[in-house]
Amino acid sequence: MDPREDPTGRAQPPPPLWPKAGRPAPPHEQPHASGPPSVDRDGSSAAGDAGSTPAQQGAGSDGTRSGRRGDDDTRNGSGGGTGAFFRELPILVLVAFLLAFLLRTFVLQVFFIPSSSMEPTLRIDDRMVVEKVTFRFREPRRGDVVVFEGEDEPLGVPLTGGDRFVQAVGQFLGVIPTSARDFVKRVIAVGGDEVRIDEGQVFVNDVALDEPYVVFGDEDTYGPVTVPEDELFFLGDNRPNSSDSRRSLGFIREDSVVGRAVVIIWPLEHWDTLTDVHHDLDASQAHGEPGEVVEAVAGPSW
Repeated sequence: MDPREDPTGRAQPPPPLWPKAGRPAPPHEQPHASGPPSVDRDGSSAAGDAGSTPAQQGAGSDGTRSGRRGDDDTRNGSGGGTGAFFRELPILVLVAFLLAFLLRTFVLQVFFIPSSSMEPTLRIDDRMVVEKVTFRFREPRRGDVVVFEGEDEPLGVPLTGGDRFVQAVGQFLGVIPTSARDFVKRVIAVGGDEVRIDEGQVFVNDVALDEPYVVFGDEDTYGPVTVPEDELFFLGDNRPNSSDSRRSLGFIREDSVVGRAVVIIWPLEHWDTLTDVHHDLDASQAHGEPGEVVEAVAGPSW
């Protein structure tokens, strides 16, 4: 009897010439020969599938045929692809809004200009970027254009939670006007300064300011007043049409300042920087002869 056959007559595969790699395939997937395979003169099997390894047969390391598990994973949505993207999309959206909130709260915010009080520097419907980092390291200076919170109450009916969310996103993008409490003006005097206006000419500590940004002047007379410590005196560049420290707003506390306006970003034809003017009053100018004019200093006012 052929030693490769058992007493029942079923063909048995020849013993392997070398150990097979990995785990052997399950019995139901092992190929069965219909008869004893022929052997070449060099001792190798002529039936290539009888002596082939699982890798040669297209089986994976776990004994399954190649591609079956990958196909099932994709089809059932347990692998990568579109299914994974939609499962992760809510997390990505949440992270994006969280980053936008942190950016808006602590770094940058886009503001929409609804009035003409700062013309021609800022015109109606302009969008400007306000940065909130500089004033963490220094105090506001004369000439800075800043956004601050006034004492006026917000206008309109109370907003629901969803309305507040939409408003916050719109204000961050600069497509919705900011709260009625937010104002944009120019710093004219800081704590301890004496301010007076004589027929439209502004004097700080008896020094006349040169204000190239004022195009629409007036003949207003005001003061003199002394700015309290830790407070600021603001004026709008459009002097005849501005509610500012001369009238309804009064002095504004420094901690009410939201940030410093740095650039107009929209519309593109209005693009301009807003940090190139400030007024430096050194000791000699502050105690000089009345009527002496201090010129606006051009250049970054960091």
